[in-house]
Amino acid sequence: MMKDSCSILVIEDEMITATSIVELLKDEDYEVMGIARDAQKALLMSNQAETPPSIIICDINIIGAIKGVELAAQLKELYRCEIIFLTAYSDQKTLGGAFELEPVMYVVKPFTDAQLLVALQLGFHKMLKKSTFSSTSILLLTEREKEIAHLVAHGLSSKQIGRKLNISIETVKTHRRRMLSKNSIKNFPQLVFLMQQTAV
Repeated sequence: MMKDSCSILVIEDEMITATSIVELLKDEDYEVMGIARDAQKALLMSNQAETPPSIIICDINIIGAIKGVELAAQLKELYRCEIIFLTAYSDQKTLGGAFELEPVMYVVKPFTDAQLLVALQLGFHKMLKKSTFSSTSILLLTEREKEIAHLVAHGLSSKQIGRKLNISIETVKTHRRRMLSKNSIKNFPQLVFLMQQTAV
């Protein structure tokens, strides 16, 4: 069965960066658990959540004794979540420790919104592919809706899609909500996954 919840936990001790990530994700209608600045907070939030995180966006160099790679390993063991690493460093030692966990992506700061959104699409695809979900149903999408869904899958934000298609951001969001509603799908990562599986 496919998970109804596709929640994201942001683990980042630079609050300006963390807040900007959360604002972007919420603007794109992702389900965000919140921000944890250290390992203790991240583990507590995950344990107390109604549903554990599906994806963690984790800075490698967080404050505290337990650093990002070790924390990500614990969360992956506990909740089978996918990992997107963030860091300002890209040296071989740092990369080596992170890659052992097979993260979805390793995003080096400063990064663009598109880089983060692409990483999330890959993360949800990897997560949903491992589920036992299968569907033979045909997605009901207009040509415009297909166009928007494909652009979302390629990491474009609603604002960028609006500019590209010369429509307002509210129109983009209305299309996105309508796609989910008429196909009885809980969230957009699921819709993109199904669209890719059925080659729409």
